[in-house]
Amino acid sequence: MRKSTSSRIAGYFKPGAPITVVIVILWLAGVVQICQAQGPALSIAMAAETALGQNPDVQSANWDWLAAFAKANAAGFRLYPSLSLSASYQRLSNLPATAVDLPDPAGPGTIRFELPASLTNVITFGANLQYPVFAGYRLRESLSIARLTSDGKLSALEIVKRSLLFEVRRSYWEALRADYSVRTLQRNLELMEANYKLMSDKVDTGAATEADLLAADTRRKQAQIDLGGAVVLRERAYLLLASQIGWDVANLDVDADPFAAQMPFDLSTQADEPLAPEIAGALDERKLIDMALVRRPETHSSALAAQAAEHSARLAAAPLYPTMAITGGYTIADPNPRVAFQNDPWQFTGTWSLGIQLSYDIGGIPANLEEKKAQELGVKKARADAAKSTSAVALDVRNCVLNLTRAQADLQLISEMVAQAEENVRVAQRRYEAGTLNEVSRLSEQLGLLRAQFAVFNKQIDVQIAAADLLRATALETLP
Repeated sequence: MRKSTSSRIAGYFKPGAPITVVIVILWLAGVVQICQAQGPALSIAMAAETALGQNPDVQSANWDWLAAFAKANAAGFRLYPSLSLSASYQRLSNLPATAVDLPDPAGPGTIRFELPASLTNVITFGANLQYPVFAGYRLRESLSIARLTSDGKLSALEIVKRSLLFEVRRSYWEALRADYSVRTLQRNLELMEANYKLMSDKVDTGAATEADLLAADTRRKQAQIDLGGAVVLRERAYLLLASQIGWDVANLDVDADPFAAQMPFDLSTQADEPLAPEIAGALDERKLIDMALVRRPETHSSALAAQAAEHSARLAAAPLYPTMAITGGYTIADPNPRVAFQNDPWQFTGTWSLGIQLSYDIGGIPANLEEKKAQELGVKKARADAAKSTSAVALDVRNCVLNLTRAQADLQLISEMVAQAEENVRVAQRRYEAGTLNEVSRLSEQLGLLRAQFAVFNKQIDVQIAAADLLRATALETLP
């Protein structure tokens, strides 16, 4: 029965036509399924912009910098004189008028002093002024440290942004790689299905053995396993990208079944996207390193840390100096404690004061000397860390240049291999039409072309990731 059916089909189609029809039908079904799974378009530029605006890490670093900036402003206001105003009211119990008899120092007898009744309402208004004329440079150094801390937080914010840009771009390209891998493995499965059907027909006609059919079935099942793994990896890649650009992954509507899941967005930027103009063309490694040392936020941060350590050493030496402050105040009160025998309940009397304070901590000298020594050693450590950071930046740039150069060279070589695979497919098709090559060999050549194209796409992704890493290492890109 199968033999007669195959003969009827062969009468309607040319050699190889049934296989071609099956492949086309399966391919169209896959295309329809992919089109139905597409979400809103997302380019790599949109992903980067969205991440910088919505990623929690960027927002946290930004709030941290704003808090440090506010503290620096607060430290600046401490250089001004401190003026405080006060007001108070007290209700006192009533004390009657009294008289006191004291011995007369000039002769016999006594002298009587009449004391009026106490006032029951005490109302006081005061203004006090303090200004540290010299505090061992404490205020100045504290202000410098606060400003350096604010600048360091700003550098930390830039580090987070540049690192996030690279991570988002890498995740974008990896998601695109995973997407292309799924489509390639779908095509591979279609070829394996066609190969299995061909073997089944050959077994029916006696042109192949059961062992050949089992081998074809094994390849088909392995293709199904590979496709299932690629689909899971694709969903993971999309979810990672969605989380990095600030989407609420917990409430993201993604089906638990990877084969039925609709991707949250459609990646519109392709792997052959031109590289950024800053790193396009020939790469001057020495120039890139020099620019990275100037622009990288890590070098700024290490330099700021060294300056902060120097100011901390000066601040530690502040207790070794005496402190001097000017104080002043004005009080208007009813009654005024400095005025005796007040009996008018609504008579306010004003008094003022002006003074100078000088202090020196003698007992704390040994501890202060050791603290000063510790901070000076901290300065040396900060300078060593800055030198280490400079070396790390230079090494990072060199590695990124090597990776990009190697990836571009590999892409060039692999692209040339595609032409050979295409020629093999063309020759195989000619031989198949001439009857000198069987269907299995022709499918094998098509699979070889598919793998070569996938290798080119993979290497294009590697070039894009290496270019994004070089942009991060050189900090040539201007942040929004």
